[in-house]
Amino acid sequence: MNCFSQLENGIFATEKDIQELKNKDSAHILVYSDSHGKAPVVRDIFEKFGQKCDAAIFAGDGIFDLLALMEKAKSYDEISEWLPPVICIVRGNNDSGSYETSFCRAVHVPKKVLLEVGAKRILVTHGHEERVQYSTELLESTANLMDANAVVYGHSHIPVENNHVIYSMNPGSCSYPRSLSKPGCAVLEISGKNIFSIFYKIDFSIFGLKDFVPYFPDRMY
Repeated sequence: MNCFSQLENGIFATEKDIQELKNKDSAHILVYSDSHGKAPVVRDIFEKFGQKCDAAIFAGDGIFDLLALMEKAKSYDEISEWLPPVICIVRGNNDSGSYETSFCRAVHVPKKVLLEVGAKRILVTHGHEERVQYSTELLESTANLMDANAVVYGHSHIPVENNHVIYSMNPGSCSYPRSLSKPGCAVLEISGKNIFSIFYKIDFSIFGLKDFVPYFPDRMY
């Protein structure tokens, strides 16, 4: 359960939570991006995966959807249990730099965050400033400059996993997918020096029920 205390780097966690995540040999990280106002989808994602993960990463564009869930978590214990102890947020090109909430008077939304998980130093960024819709070259260069060995990003609304020298992944959009991709999210799994993602698409039934189904998006190796 997250304490809703925001550190200077923008991460919601305590210093103890951050240190424990850094010391883990293995971890599961919930990753989603580009919700763009679809707060119910964000709720469903955390209800499904939140309690099973050591941290969550939101890669931008729809920060208010997450903040709305955190607002509800202050009043409902069941929802608060969905939120991992570490929540990393970054600003998308459609997000503001700060928000006011009942649990935090001034939520700061940074453009970039470095999250350390075991042997991995993960750069989290939305990706619009790195022009990821055209190429990941600038993204990888930025990661190198920041001494990161993995990158999580969004913006393109297209899920992808790239296992070059610097591992990078984009969960796609959980609400507005592009290029025939599926709405969904991913769970980033880290074990020692190994890192990979399991992608989940959201299937909607005719009765409005949702199911999260593992699938393989386009990948680049």
